[in-house]
Amino acid sequence: MDTHADIFARCQALVQHYSRRDAETHMVRAIRRGDFEAVAPGSFSEDFPAPIIANQIDTMARDMSATLAPLPSFNCLPSSILNDRSKAFAEKRTKIAHYYVECSNLQAQMPDAVDSYHGYGMFVGEVRPDFKSKMPKIKMLDGGFAYPTWDADFNTIEILFVAYMSDRQLAGYYPQAAAKVREQSNGRGQERIKVHRFQDAKTNLVYLPDYGNLVVDYAPNLMGRCTYVAVPRPMGEDWFAVPRGAYADLVWPQLAANEFRMLGLEAVDKSVRAPIVVPTDVPDVPFGPDATIHTNNPQGVGRLKIDVPQGAFQATELLEQDIRQGGMSPGSRSGNINASVITGRGVDALSEGYSQQVAMSQSRIGFGLQLLIELCFEMDEKFWPEETKEIRGQSLDNPGRESYVPSRHIKGDYSVTVDYGFLLGLDANRALVFILQAQAAGLLSNDTAARNLPIKLNLAEEQNRIQLEQSRNALLQATMAYSQAIPQMLSNGQDPSQAVAQLAAIVKGIGKGEAIENVVAEVFAPPPPAPAAPEQAPPQDPMAAMMAAAGGVPGGTPADPNAIEGRPDLSSLIAGLSGSGKPNLAASVMRSRPA
Repeated sequence: MDTHADIFARCQALVQHYSRRDAETHMVRAIRRGDFEAVAPGSFSEDFPAPIIANQIDTMARDMSATLAPLPSFNCLPSSILNDRSKAFAEKRTKIAHYYVECSNLQAQMPDAVDSYHGYGMFVGEVRPDFKSKMPKIKMLDGGFAYPTWDADFNTIEILFVAYMSDRQLAGYYPQAAAKVREQSNGRGQERIKVHRFQDAKTNLVYLPDYGNLVVDYAPNLMGRCTYVAVPRPMGEDWFAVPRGAYADLVWPQLAANEFRMLGLEAVDKSVRAPIVVPTDVPDVPFGPDATIHTNNPQGVGRLKIDVPQGAFQATELLEQDIRQGGMSPGSRSGNINASVITGRGVDALSEGYSQQVAMSQSRIGFGLQLLIELCFEMDEKFWPEETKEIRGQSLDNPGRESYVPSRHIKGDYSVTVDYGFLLGLDANRALVFILQAQAAGLLSNDTAARNLPIKLNLAEEQNRIQLEQSRNALLQATMAYSQAIPQMLSNGQDPSQAVAQLAAIVKGIGKGEAIENVVAEVFAPPPPAPAAPEQAPPQDPMAAMMAAAGGVPGGTPADPNAIEGRPDLSSLIAGLSGSGKPNLAASVMRSRPA
């Protein structure tokens, strides 16, 4: 195992390797917060102490962040679609993956994470064990402060992450280290303390490089692999190159655009404040409202003309175009659309390069999210294999809660599919319109359309919900159709009181919050059968009884015990209503005897 000194040396080498990225990141951060003076000292004057143009870099970054922030769909696919057990196993893992995403508040972290990817060149996240809730959680980090090393398969094998804390924040995490910092600072408070966090497959180390590499925390890595995921932007070189943000080359064009804008305002100011020129026959120049100048040459009165070259304004427009082109942000993103291309195809043509950038970024971000979910599965099974956990959420078979055990419901299968579907390269609105149009044209099945929606869904459970809603709607429609029979009953002279009572009972049950299927089943349940009356023997003929006791007809053949008995008596009772609504009752008895 490496010593602390070896780790310190490796961290220093990582910082030197990423030194160019750090310099560019520092400039981009300064420009985005409007601190142009930190990048180009002396670029402002007393008349213009702050930037006077829109911060195009920050605007483009926020627009791209909003486009890339929606989460893709997370699904665990079964090994066989024909095996019910395999489908149930995959469905359970899909619910677990969604639970990781929800408990980590991943959607709320995505805007900053994708902003870091596009602006500073890296999408970085960490899977941390939450021992209080006994589950893994995903924490997205700023890629501008990450210094990773990858293997040939794009896995992060070691990483240094730099954070800055005040002494108060440091005391909350590491009280002993904060005390030593105050001691070395002679009791003075520190607002910016650099903290290095290093991790590889064996070690977790936290130390303070500015305080003699003071180690504040050390622990072995129980996972046996790096729990950080770092995905860089395409670098155009090999894996050992340094990733760059999309706006590193746009810093100086924006500074130049601001300089041209200040010069233009200065030229306008000087032309407005130019000296007044009068003819030689004017001895004195009066000032003030409605002042009158007496001269024989009124055409000679005016301000001195200052020529401003038109090329200056053209240069400003060219700089703005270069900034948009460098950031792959077409004018249609900010509403600057020429009236001749306001059609859908024209806007799509203007946004073609932008859509390609979005699609490429989504593929990289989706890969990073896939690695993070797989790490969550692995950590959950390794740290809490036999712990029974509850998935809180909406479920049909068990509303609100559903339990799982990692060793039984994960079983070493950490695979997950992360897919943007038709959202790839499109914003959510256009993706939804495209899906609905393709589905209406019969080009997509309902299942394929649902899997590619720009929202995360549990597809199997959502299908069950749809079927349940359709069944309940069918019951409700049947009940409404039953109510339409009441006027017909009245017109026929029938008594509708029973139908009215049943409908009223259904309304009351629904008002109490009961499910309509339960209410309908209870209201229209068949009445319980009436208890059977004790059978009474029919009056017996004395002569027949004596003959039966004697074994048959006197002088005749004895009764055969195996003879076929006659059928039992059949009694029928028919009740109904006549056309005038009066009750009608008919009864009959039929007896059968063997021939």
